[in-house]
Amino acid sequence: MKTKISLAQFEVQIGKPEQNFKTALPYIEQAARSGSSIILLPELWSSGYDLQNGSTYTQINQEIIGELKSLSEQYHLSIGGSYITCDEVGCRNTFLITLPDKSVTPPYHKVHLFRLLDEDQFFQPGDQYLSVDFNWAKAGLAICYDLRFPELFRFYSRQGASCVLIVAQWGAKRAEHWRTFLKARAIENQLFVAGVNAIGMIGNTPLAGYSAVVSPWGDVLAEGSSNQEELITVEMNFDLIDEVKQHLNSGQDRRDDLYKEWYNRFP
Repeated sequence: MKTKISLAQFEVQIGKPEQNFKTALPYIEQAARSGSSIILLPELWSSGYDLQNGSTYTQINQEIIGELKSLSEQYHLSIGGSYITCDEVGCRNTFLITLPDKSVTPPYHKVHLFRLLDEDQFFQPGDQYLSVDFNWAKAGLAICYDLRFPELFRFYSRQGASCVLIVAQWGAKRAEHWRTFLKARAIENQLFVAGVNAIGMIGNTPLAGYSAVVSPWGDVLAEGSSNQEELITVEMNFDLIDEVKQHLNSGQDRRDDLYKEWYNRFP
C-alpha cells in the first residue's frame, strides 16, 4: 500500500484566523492536484498561540472546520491540524482531521503540555492517545512537544500503526532536536513519521521549519527548509515496513516482561 502525504509549512499569524485560512487554502488545493491523500497544517494553525484569548476561537474554529469538511469532500483529501477547542471544563490543544466523507476524526488532545509557552496555564492536558484507520494505513496522532516522549510512539507501534502524524510549532533554538527526534521515533518503532512545523515567530521565539517525512529506516524522504513557506509532498510506501522487519525485527526482542517490572518500581 502506498499513499502521498503533503505538509504545509507556513508562518501562522497570531490571532488572525481569516488570514491563516487564506494562507492554507492554496496549499490544500496544491496537495489535491498532486494526488495526496492527506495534508497536514501546523499546530494551532488557525489562531496561533493566542492562549489568553483561547475561548474566543471556539466558534471561529468550528466554522473553519466546517469549511475544511467541504474542501475534503471536494478534493477527496483529508486535512489535519490542531486547534484551540474549549468547553465547560476548559480549553485544549486539539488535533482534528477532516475526511473526504465530510466527517471528522475523534479529537486527539495534546497529552504533554509545553510549560515554556505556558500551555499548562491555559490548556487541559489530554488523557488518551488516538490512532486513525485510514483506507491507506493506521496512523497515530501527536502534537509538537509529544515528540519528546517515546512512550507515546511505542504505544502507537504496538497498536499496529504504520505511521505517526505530527503537527507542530517547534522552536529554532532546538531545531536539531526536532530533526533528530523525527528520525529516532521512526527508527525505534519501524514506522513512518511525518511532521509539519511552522516558520516565523511565536512572540520573540523563531520557529524551526524543517517539516519532514522519515522512513522506517530513518531515511529523510523529504524535508522543508528552515525559513521558507512551502508544500512538501512525498509518497509513503508501507511495504517498506515489512522489508525493514525482515532485515531487523527489533520488536521480537523487546523484553516487555522486564520493562513492566521496571516501571512498577516507581510510583
